[in-house]
Amino acid sequence: MPLMSRSLRAACGAGLILLAAAGVRPAAAQSDFPNIPAWSYPGAWHPGVGSDTISQRPRTITMRFLRDPVAEARPDFAGYRIYRATNFADTTAMVLVRRFTRQFGDSLFAWHFPDIDASTPLAQRVATFIDPDSSGSFQKVKRPPNDPCRPACFDSMIVLVPPPGPHDGFRTWYSITYEARNTTDNDYLDLFVPDLANCANPGAPGTCPNLNHKAANVANDVWSPREASAEPDSHFFARAVEPTRGPTQNLARVSVVPNPYRAVEAWNAAGENELHFINLPAQAVIRIYTLAGDLVRELQHQDTVRDFERWDLRNGRGRDVSSGIYLYRVVSGSFFYQNHFIVIR
Repeated sequence: MPLMSRSLRAACGAGLILLAAAGVRPAAAQSDFPNIPAWSYPGAWHPGVGSDTISQRPRTITMRFLRDPVAEARPDFAGYRIYRATNFADTTAMVLVRRFTRQFGDSLFAWHFPDIDASTPLAQRVATFIDPDSSGSFQKVKRPPNDPCRPACFDSMIVLVPPPGPHDGFRTWYSITYEARNTTDNDYLDLFVPDLANCANPGAPGTCPNLNHKAANVANDVWSPREASAEPDSHFFARAVEPTRGPTQNLARVSVVPNPYRAVEAWNAAGENELHFINLPAQAVIRIYTLAGDLVRELQHQDTVRDFERWDLRNGRGRDVSSGIYLYRVVSGSFFYQNHFIVIR
């Protein structure tokens, strides 16, 4: 799956999911604190000659973003922070998965980028993050009993705990923020940039809204640069990325997840139900039956990227199906595979 990463315009034209600002900021704030255009797609990005490639890999998403020399020149700038949300586009529940940081003591292993300035071309300002290449967050844990540092050290210690990688077939959102430079404490926080144009009390910056927050750079906008200073468009698309290992031709690997399906699970949004038929070939017909042999629903699967098909647990008339055991048959060409699954309302 080729990707012309040498030009951001070509990347946008390839249908990639981009992250940009939730709205247009005042010109003064925008010039001092720019948004972070970024985009993500399933698979692992690889540089190439003339054009780059995206290889299909299980539980892998590539996120790329555009560094900004104005932001990086600020004395309080310390790096970029990448967050991830799964199944629901809820920025309050996002998990920190990667830090690109210049913090004291971190720069040796967490900052991999050359310096940039206003003259640096766009193509040389693009940074790449491949999830699950995740560094995670710092957490306090109990020191193990066999730690050679004992008994001279404290009972607890700070460690870097990486989160698990993306899950195949789950909708995944990413957001990126700027990290503040540590001063007196190693707190590793998002940079606070007061929005003075919308502050009720400009004399007290701490009471102003923060321009640098996860909701400002989540997957809700499409950005098409016309020049280095181009601002994001103001329309929204709110799309997610879905990691997948790609189609398979072996129908014996087809299965249903979750099985059994339970409507009370946390990943089901209110009023929504969903299960997946996974490990599908690029083209297939899925027919779902009751134990009595009555056809409940027929799904057409045609996808050269994703190996799964969703079912909203509704029959052909749009009504919710009841609890029970259901049969399914997957037909692809002259071959078929059949099995069963359980629904628990």
